[in-house]
Amino acid sequence: MSCPPVKELMDLWPALHMPAEVYAEFQRITNQNRPNTFYAQLDRHTPHLMALFIQKASKTGKTANALADIVKAHDAQELHDVHTRRTTVLHALPVYLREETSGFLRTCVDDTNEPDLRDAAVVLLTTITDDAESPVTYDP
Repeated sequence: MSCPPVKELMDLWPALHMPAEVYAEFQRITNQNRPNTFYAQLDRHTPHLMALFIQKASKTGKTANALADIVKAHDAQELHDVHTRRTTVLHALPVYLREETSGFLRTCVDDTNEPDLRDAAVVLLTTITDDAESPVTYDP
């Protein structure tokens, strides 16, 4: 059995372009709410991960400096709610693991066309209204 090309599959099922439809299909198949499950696990591990990142940021080196910048951006936020903690963890985790973040963490300006995401298996896409100075964009 051969698999159809992605474009053909997307043309056959346009609902795959809508996150709500993907989540509904995931829940139908697995009986789990995908976003809620993901965020629940992320929230469960966030305190330990934040402590780990802060500890690593206090050391020296390229990774420590990058983590220090992310932690500093987090500390500069006026509001420390669940969204800022999640954003910090999602930005710091690939840095801590020494993964290349340019392919995983992407930012686009909201007035541009849809970004080209064909070359990435998984992307955390942040849409902003203007160029941000911070290494982490806090806009849930």
